[in-house]
Amino acid sequence: MTTDMSSQPPLPELWQALDEAAHEYVPPPFPPDRIRHRGRTIKRRRGWAAAALGAALLVPVSVAVASLSESAPSHTVTSADPAPSHSLSEHDAPGRDPKVRIVRPGERVQAGLGVWYLLKPREICDAAPGHEKPTCVGYLDINQPGTVPMTMNTHPLAQGVVYVLAYTGKTPAARITMTDEGRTTELPIVRLGGQPAYVSSYAVGAPRNASKDKEGALGLNGPVFRVYDADGGKVAEMRGW
Repeated sequence: MTTDMSSQPPLPELWQALDEAAHEYVPPPFPPDRIRHRGRTIKRRRGWAAAALGAALLVPVSVAVASLSESAPSHTVTSADPAPSHSLSEHDAPGRDPKVRIVRPGERVQAGLGVWYLLKPREICDAAPGHEKPTCVGYLDINQPGTVPMTMNTHPLAQGVVYVLAYTGKTPAARITMTDEGRTTELPIVRLGGQPAYVSSYAVGAPRNASKDKEGALGLNGPVFRVYDADGGKVAEMRGW
């Protein structure tokens, strides 16, 4: 038995048979109700997806707005409650004593006529005019005050004598005065923060007559420095030259 695999077209009888079979075939009816139902279902699902996506996008925005509205008052500073720049002890409260100046360790203090000094936790260091490196006196008796309550450095210059002194007594100093040639002057108080019993001061006195001092008046005609407590009682005294 052989099979005809040639590329010849089918016979006319075969074409006629295929044509008759095609005319007799009737396609099934088109289901419009199912198509419309399927379309409505797809449309509803798309609407739900769009709504869910919109809600998801709005949640971060609402959270951000809520967080901003909650955090804004915490950063608001009014004039009635300013934020302090640094913490202060009860002895360093501003306005407590306008005559007291609080300085940092190593901060320069101008004593007059070009003399300057600085404070360290247990030392006082002063320098003559034109000197950039001071000479320190210490260690001051701060842990057990009262043994030597006062110390002083003197800088005799042509224009006057500059005195730089420190007090480390047991009783905190409220006032420091200098009495020179019958006139008493209240001196400034300079100290480190948190150490009210360790204070310093400075003053400029009249020029001294060196020839007269050599005759035996050395230390007898100089100014007198006195330290007073808060009740006005004298707690220390020292004479300069």
